Amino acid sequence: MKHPLLPERPLCISPTLAATLGLEEAVLLTALGDLLPFLPLEHRSGHNWYTADGEQLNQLLPFWQPADIQRVATSLRNQGALLLAAAPYGSSELLKFALPLGTARPDPRFTPATERNANTIGPNWQPDAETMARIAQLGVPDHFAREQLPEFVTYWRERGEPRHSFGSLFVKQVKSKWEAYRATAQRKQPLPENWRPGQETLRKLSDEGVPSTFVQRALQRFLDYHHSSGKQSISWDLEFNDWVMEDWENQDAPFIEKRKPQPMTRDWQPSEHTWEQLKRLAINPDFAAELLPEFIYKWLERGGHSARWGEQFIQYAREEWAYYCQGIEKNPVAKPLPRNWQPSPDCLSHLINQCEIDRDFALSLVPEFILYWRGQNAARKSWDAVFVRHARHQWAERNKLAIGNSYGKPQDTTRPTNQRTRDRSIGDILTDTDW
Repeated sequence: MKHPLLPERPLCISPTLAATLGLEEAVLLTALGDLLPFLPLEHRSGHNWYTADGEQLNQLLPFWQPADIQRVATSLRNQGALLLAAAPYGSSELLKFALPLGTARPDPRFTPATERNANTIGPNWQPDAETMARIAQLGVPDHFAREQLPEFVTYWRERGEPRHSFGSLFVKQVKSKWEAYRATAQRKQPLPENWRPGQETLRKLSDEGVPSTFVQRALQRFLDYHHSSGKQSISWDLEFNDWVMEDWENQDAPFIEKRKPQPMTRDWQPSEHTWEQLKRLAINPDFAAELLPEFIYKWLERGGHSARWGEQFIQYAREEWAYYCQGIEKNPVAKPLPRNWQPSPDCLSHLINQCEIDRDFALSLVPEFILYWRGQNAARKSWDAVFVRHARHQWAERNKLAIGNSYGKPQDTTRPTNQRTRDRSIGDILTDTDW
C-alpha cells in the first residue's frame, strides 16, 4: 500500500500529442498508456484488446466523471487513435480498448507523436481496415459505408484540400448519413387503409392543369397498387403527386400541347387552357398579355420548333411576374423618380437576358422615361419594374408586333373591345394598375 504522504504519480503530457488530438484526449491516451502493463490482454481480430475498469480509471483520473471518460474516449475513437469494443463506459464502467495497428504499447511521455504530412485525396481512395473497423463499431453495415465512397471522394477531390486523415472524415460522413438514413426509415410507413390525398396536393395538381376527374381515376389505381405492393414512404402525398403527374404527362389528351412540334408564328396565341393556367397561378391576364409581343419576337428570332409553346409562355410569364412582384416587395414605400435615375444593373440584366431587349435600345429610353415621370410627379414603389414595362412596350412597337387586351384571351367587357395596346399612350400603359 502506498504511503499517504508519498506524492501521486504525475501524468506527463506530450505537447505535440495534445496539439494533435486535443488536451483531454492526450490526457486519457497517456493515462491508458500508463495502465497497459497492469491490464488484462486479449488477442482478437488482429488486435490486442485491453480492459480497464472503473476503479482503475477513477484512481488515475479522479477529476473526471464516467460521462467525461466516455466522451473523451469516443473522441479518440473518432480520430482513429483508439478502438473501442465494450458498451458505453458511462453505463458499464468498463473501457475495453485497443490501439491501432503499428502502435504497440506506446508511451506518449517519451515518444511524441510525429506530425503527418497532409495530402489531397486520390481518385481511387479506399478506407483502410482501421477505418472500416471504427465504422463497424458504430453499427453501420459494410455495404452502406461503401455506398458513400463515390460521393465522399468526389466531394474532396472537388475541394482539393489536403488533410492528414481522410479516414476520420469518412467515418464522420458515414455516421451522419447512417443516422439520417435511420431517422428516415423510422418515419416511413405503409399506405393507410383509408388514405386520401390532402387538399394542398389536390390544389397543386389543379395548378398543373390536371382535371379532378383524372385525379380521381388515378387515385383508385394508386390505392390498389400500393396496398398490395407493401411499399413504405415518408410522404404518400408526394408519391401520389408524382404518380398522377407521370400519368398525366404520358397520356394522350387533346388539350395538352403534345402535337407535332411547330415553329413560332407572328399570330400565335395562347390557348384557353394556357390562360386558365395563368389565372390559377394568380398572374394578371393584362400583365401576361403585355408579354406576348416580346415572347413571340424572341422565338421568331431564335427559330426552332416546339409542341409546348403554351407551357413555355406560362413559364416566361411566371418569371416576369415574379420579377415585378419582387421589385414591389423590396420597396414598400412609393417614391418619386430621382432626377438622375438610372435602371439598376439587375434591371438591365433582366431586360437583356430575360426579355432579350438590346442594351443600347433600353438605355436610349431612359431620358424620355425620366422626362415623362418627372413631369407627372408620380411616386412608385419600384421604378425598375415600371421601366421594364416601358421598355417592353417600346420594344414591341419597334418590332411591329401588336399586343392588346383581347390578344388570345376572352375579351374584357369593361374596356373597348377593339382597343389595342399600341393604340394606348405610354401614360395609359404605365399608369394602368388594375392588376
